[in-house]
Amino acid sequence: MAAAGDPAHPVRFEVVALDGIGEVRPGDALADMLLAAYAPHAPADGDILVVTSKIVSKAEGRMLEAADREAAIDAETAREVARVDHSGGSTRIVENRQGLVLAAAGVDASNVEEGHVLLLPEDPDASALALAAALREATGRRIGVIVSDTLGRAWRVGQTDHAIGAAGVRVAADLRGTTDMQGRVLEATIAAVGDELAAAADLVKGKASGRPAALVRGLAHLVGELDEPGARSLQRSAAQDLFHLGAREAWRLGYETALSTAARLERTPRRSAGSGWAAIGPNGDRFLGRAPTPDAWHLVIPVKPAATAKSRLAEAIAPERREALARAIALDTIEAAAMAPWASRVLVVTADAETARAARELPQVEILDDTGDGLDAAIRLGLAAIGTDRHRAVLLGDLPGLAPGELEHALLIATTASRAFVPDADETGTVLATAMAGAVLEPCFGADSAARHRGAGFIQLHLPPRWGLRRDVDEPAHLESLRDRLGPRTLAALDA
Repeated sequence: MAAAGDPAHPVRFEVVALDGIGEVRPGDALADMLLAAYAPHAPADGDILVVTSKIVSKAEGRMLEAADREAAIDAETAREVARVDHSGGSTRIVENRQGLVLAAAGVDASNVEEGHVLLLPEDPDASALALAAALREATGRRIGVIVSDTLGRAWRVGQTDHAIGAAGVRVAADLRGTTDMQGRVLEATIAAVGDELAAAADLVKGKASGRPAALVRGLAHLVGELDEPGARSLQRSAAQDLFHLGAREAWRLGYETALSTAARLERTPRRSAGSGWAAIGPNGDRFLGRAPTPDAWHLVIPVKPAATAKSRLAEAIAPERREALARAIALDTIEAAAMAPWASRVLVVTADAETARAARELPQVEILDDTGDGLDAAIRLGLAAIGTDRHRAVLLGDLPGLAPGELEHALLIATTASRAFVPDADETGTVLATAMAGAVLEPCFGADSAARHRGAGFIQLHLPPRWGLRRDVDEPAHLESLRDRLGPRTLAALDA
């Protein structure tokens, strides 16, 4: 291949939009449609056709009924790279199943029927190969094909077209080892000519012109055999990518790793009820009281009436004792939450008068009367009292092993995501759900709530499963496994 300073390197080329392709539908012979639009231009050796991925996807039947676009994005996502919050919601930058890193996994709702979305081609390189082979056979000419799609750039404003599929075209010009005009050896330059071709073609194709393909002529030195590496060769693996996570996501991952490998927060009970807790850090330091913070969180804790709570303990514990135990579990959870340095306000939503009376004595705690319409209704009541202009969190009220330091760490990590959740130790339920100011917090508690929060776009916070924050209690065995971490009221009720 000619280098940039070589006399053989072309000094001009031509890009022409192809007219007359029309609407493409599932099952259409796309190669024939392209050939009909291309034929008036007298096909020649070295021509390159750049075809927008949208018509390839339509011909391949990649249209999907989707009332929920987010669910379609989830299905196409292999790895979430970053989440960008803005006034219209959130943009998810992900690695999709084709290995591309792009917004919304390439799921597109523009220029498709209402209630449908369009997925990228299953294998864009294979799609390009099929088109190139068909065009070469029909014309007898050495033709290359680029399948293009619009992608954003990490460090630049706006989007541009990139090559996501290619056949018969050299998508990279490796200039390492060649020299510049001053004779200096180039050590790192690899020209992404496949992406440059896609971007050049987009200047004439446009987004709403009805011209989804373009002919590039005058760059025959880039056209090779059909076994040339495809566009996938331009993609870096996550291991090779210096920026394979967004900044917030990288920070959170590092913080979580440090917690899981180094931090040991233990809860040290003071045996008299209502006396509070001390959080013990990895160096043995004790932390009491509340530290001021500019990023204060407002917590909602729903608490069922003690007479009906913890029903799964009924077979092992007499009703009167179970009621006292349920109330003790709730109050220990509320007190630990109220002691967490990042929790500036705790709203307990309950219809249990005795629990409400005792909780009012704790600092930072307010009581809202529950309407009795279920868990999600109680949560919504508390969230409505807070409003959406503050950081909000929902904490379940059956965490008698909760340490204030654990909740503090969870709320700290939660500031790196618009919405986040902490699953229980079994990874099926949810013990904590959070939303930053301005983000929507719609409760998804109940059966399989971890999967439901994850499906709704909440980011999972990976905290040690041994922490009391992740250990809700429903059975006697749960309480016994937490005996050395239980709050004073729960321990007293258990031993009564």
